[in-house]
Amino acid sequence: MANQLAQTARGAMEYRLAGAGPVVMVLNGGHCSRATRLSHERLADHGFTVLTPSRPGYDATPAATGRSAQAAADALAALLDTLNLQRAAVIGISAAGPTALALAQRHPDRVSRLVLESAVTWPWATATKRGSWLAFGPTEGLTWAFVRLALRLVPQAMLRIMLGALTSLDVGAVMQGMSSADLVFVRRVFETSRSGTGFMLDLQNEVSDLASIQAAVLVLHTPNDKAVPPRHAQRIGAEVAHSTVVAVPAESHLLWIGAAAQEVWERRLAFMQSAVVEA
Repeated sequence: MANQLAQTARGAMEYRLAGAGPVVMVLNGGHCSRATRLSHERLADHGFTVLTPSRPGYDATPAATGRSAQAAADALAALLDTLNLQRAAVIGISAAGPTALALAQRHPDRVSRLVLESAVTWPWATATKRGSWLAFGPTEGLTWAFVRLALRLVPQAMLRIMLGALTSLDVGAVMQGMSSADLVFVRRVFETSRSGTGFMLDLQNEVSDLASIQAAVLVLHTPNDKAVPPRHAQRIGAEVAHSTVVAVPAESHLLWIGAAAQEVWERRLAFMQSAVVEA
């Protein structure tokens, strides 16, 4: 289904809606564009309505719709209002972690439960912010154009560079163990990546008082994640009462491919289905 643009009480927000049944709101991570697919859309084939908004600064959603995690959370609640949707299970991926957490904090009546996947929960390091500004600030379009060109000309070398930032394992060994389908998946993720102004907003997002979150939370992460180390998942386990933290044997930040992909899918699906039973 094509993306649409909603005019909410908090500003314009682009979104995609597919399927029928209980609503699952998927908040894609940093650099994900409307064309990026991480496999969550398959939930529409399992009895769920999948709502995928473009977070502020990404695609057609203006940065002004929500310049902080908290403002973005309010805008997402306003999107639910606009679409006449009462509640949603929420999936926060990678850099969308703070926004997902803020939504559960600020609008507990709208969030039935929360899944965090390779999710950021701590503030970003100053060095990361500075380096990201050089690559993904005003020149982000050039950066991603270069990545796409390199993926056409020297795909293996470019994939090795990109994956090297996502795994603490030997990147050569990780690539050797990837199936052809995994390689296609990863290449497609990078080919569809754009940062817009959204990633610069992501870098400033912070959340505190996580003990106030009442929703059940499932955290899926891997010890091999170089981009979002395990301490981000461990923070949820330490501060959120109704949380379950699961370390899966994924080879990198990308939990949705490789040896752990089926476990990630099954754990997420069971968690979502249990919310339906409880309701």
